[in-house]
Amino acid sequence: MKAVLLSLMLLVLCTGCWDMKDINSLAIVSLAGVDKDPKTGELLAYYQVMNPTGLSTRTGSSAKAAVYTYNFKDFSHGRFTVKTGMSMPRIFFTAHLQSYIISERYARQGIMDLLNYIELNPERRANITVYVSDSPLNIIMNSFTTLDRVPGRFIRSLTNHYERNFKNSVYPIRFKDLDKEMNHHTPTIIPIIHYNGTKPSSTSNEVEKINATQGGMSFHEGAVFIHSRMVGRIDEKSKVLFYILNKNYHRLTDTITVNGSFVDVEAQRIDVKRTWNADKSQLTINIRADLRIINNQQQSKLTLHNSHEMEEAFNRFLEGRAKQLEQLGKDKGWDLLGIQDNGGREANWRQTEVTFHVHSTMKTTGNMSTPYLLE
Repeated sequence: MKAVLLSLMLLVLCTGCWDMKDINSLAIVSLAGVDKDPKTGELLAYYQVMNPTGLSTRTGSSAKAAVYTYNFKDFSHGRFTVKTGMSMPRIFFTAHLQSYIISERYARQGIMDLLNYIELNPERRANITVYVSDSPLNIIMNSFTTLDRVPGRFIRSLTNHYERNFKNSVYPIRFKDLDKEMNHHTPTIIPIIHYNGTKPSSTSNEVEKINATQGGMSFHEGAVFIHSRMVGRIDEKSKVLFYILNKNYHRLTDTITVNGSFVDVEAQRIDVKRTWNADKSQLTINIRADLRIINNQQQSKLTLHNSHEMEEAFNRFLEGRAKQLEQLGKDKGWDLLGIQDNGGREANWRQTEVTFHVHSTMKTTGNMSTPYLLE
């Protein structure tokens, strides 16, 4: 009896779930975007808030929109939370934020103020993925997406296709990655989101059409960041090669020419090793890869000799592409090979003599040992 009374007395002292938040009282933000006027410095922030009613599959749902987009203007990131309370009937909640999109013109001004805000605010998460939009941000943030009704999840799913081929399955495009690389010389390359159209698909009926590409979003090139500022753009193939040569990515699909015909190959389990000479003036980059044939248009049998021809063609192809990327970096002043951050000389890194050696091995040829041939 005494134990029961003691337990009841202790329960009186318990505060219960004092920090619990009722989900029906929250404005759960799935996707955020921000633009900055280069003339006035005024910020324009967009927040996509989940609409549980719009996500419901029950017949007779009262609203069709899966998300609602709110936008606010101010000169400081910190005041946006206060402004949300003036038009959102629920508590602003960002714990489930999927992604952050930055306009290209803001990225080119530098986003140090945004990085500081994310890092200093305990309610913001530095592991959120970041993207740059080369389309007007109001179009990106006010468009429905196909197959997934929540744009934040749609963009995140596009990212997941790449992550599986990265080291530790992590695409290094988070706020924390920008912070980590801020004082390094090696650029950080962020995907560019592009909208394939001229006006937003602002109603669900506009995406209920068979041509899903038109009026939809897709990854389009990459934004090159150095010291928290976007300094230029790079095409998709160069972006993948950049990650490969910096030991972050281990798969590549491309087309090579063998005996005058096209052959599509996939390089798997790519391994990159670097070797310096004594005075750090010469760098040798050795690349090893296993090859798989995806499409073979040669009008000849697939023999051991032909297999070696494809390996040699791929080696020449990748060495040439790597040299082009190296030259692009020198021309632009971007240390795309990470020479300065990996043992090279900072003062004259452009004079470093870089040699590429590629060694590939054909491992998989497909279901057929040889392509169909015309008699």
